[in-house]
Amino acid sequence: MNLPDVVVVVAVMLGVTYLGHQLSGSITNRRGFFQADGSLPWWAVSASIIATVVSAVTFVSVPAAVFADGGNLTYFQVILGLAAGKVVVARLLARPFYLSQGVNTSYEYIGARIDARTGEFSMYLGLLLNLINSAVKLLTASLVLDVISGWGLPGCALFVVGVSILWSVLAGIKTVIWTDFLLFVLFSMGAVFALLFVSLNIQQSITDAALWLDDQAKWVLFDFDTDPGKRYTIWAGVIGAVGLSIAQASTQGTWQRVRACRTVKDAKKAFDVAALFYGVHVVILCVGLALAVFYGERGVSPELAAQLTQSPDRIFPYFIVNELPVGISGLFIAAIFAAAISTLDSALTESSDLTVNHIYQRLLPQQSEAHYLLASRLFMMLWGLLFFAAAMFFSRYQGVGLLELTFKLPNYFYGAIFASIVLARYAIGRFSTIILGFALATLSVLMMSSYGIAFFYWCPVSGLLMVGVVWALDRRGWEPSGVVTR
Repeated sequence: MNLPDVVVVVAVMLGVTYLGHQLSGSITNRRGFFQADGSLPWWAVSASIIATVVSAVTFVSVPAAVFADGGNLTYFQVILGLAAGKVVVARLLARPFYLSQGVNTSYEYIGARIDARTGEFSMYLGLLLNLINSAVKLLTASLVLDVISGWGLPGCALFVVGVSILWSVLAGIKTVIWTDFLLFVLFSMGAVFALLFVSLNIQQSITDAALWLDDQAKWVLFDFDTDPGKRYTIWAGVIGAVGLSIAQASTQGTWQRVRACRTVKDAKKAFDVAALFYGVHVVILCVGLALAVFYGERGVSPELAAQLTQSPDRIFPYFIVNELPVGISGLFIAAIFAAAISTLDSALTESSDLTVNHIYQRLLPQQSEAHYLLASRLFMMLWGLLFFAAAMFFSRYQGVGLLELTFKLPNYFYGAIFASIVLARYAIGRFSTIILGFALATLSVLMMSSYGIAFFYWCPVSGLLMVGVVWALDRRGWEPSGVVTR
């Protein structure tokens, strides 16, 4: 990485740090640190919602999936499902989460709606999923920095973790949301600029390029095949992504963002508008098309071809380092880091919130707010180290493609999380039936995996199975308001 690029990256990171800190204000208690005292505008929260899912995995791996031999635009079907999922979440959970009283986390909410043991079980499962997701996304960001700097994966991962911890400890969720807003603007501009830059440097006309892409079958957008083993079909993409969105909405990150809004109406609006922000994913898809034309004209060197065989996600970082002018490439490097850090700082805040409220406070009760605030910051550092260790473990699997790794690993457990929040929303079940449903859901995932059923189906199928079993065994009537009052 050239000195001008280093200067640009450092300047962007320092600028975002300063602005995020200034916008956040002071923090005196855990409610302000983890829930922002209901003081943030809906549009900032909306940008933060989408920033946590537009990770470096998206920024790097989605163009790579389109660029690869046989790649096309069928990932668009997943984008549709993810966008629809945000609209569903706005109507399913925004009002109950915002109006509930006497609970501080989404898992306390589950415990209050079902029973305490179910809330605890869901909390530990949520922490496990957070660890898996964050480790994979950290690995992707580290891979990008390694291509650029040659520092090695461990050094790169420590750099990303360090910046994420810094932003998280400043003012908790306030800093996270404001920095996420700034970073969303940055990587959105980076995606648009990348598309324009590559398109302007293609030698053939746009019409000829479009015809060439058609010859390569890159324009395939929808696949209505009902084969359950196919990964990117309209059925797997939309059904699976909606289920995934509901499962992710049960996490503490969603609870924090809903409670950070000023009104229930604002909370719903934040999720609805976040669905529109998935347009950034479409731009990133188009970057993959542009890269295919660009290297289709120039060819791929034997060295690059060998790298792509071992790590297929390196094509966009390679383009940034080798094709963009010095200085401009620094902006793109900063944009990719923005995508990575906007996901990781949210995960650190979420994990620390759960650890302090569910575990630490029970071990050391009746301490001062200053004590718990300090503990919250220290646990952010601890979780950062755990994310680093898990990322190094997952690095041995990067050859399968990080986009697949990102979706596949969490789907072993997402069905149970999906079912837990749906059952809690309507106050259905008890711990014994929840455990039975969880066991059957896990068994169904293992069976679907062994039969080669696409992992996008795992969450909705296993989750609905668990909901059906628990509902059938429940002896109470369901309660539709979803609001906890204590």
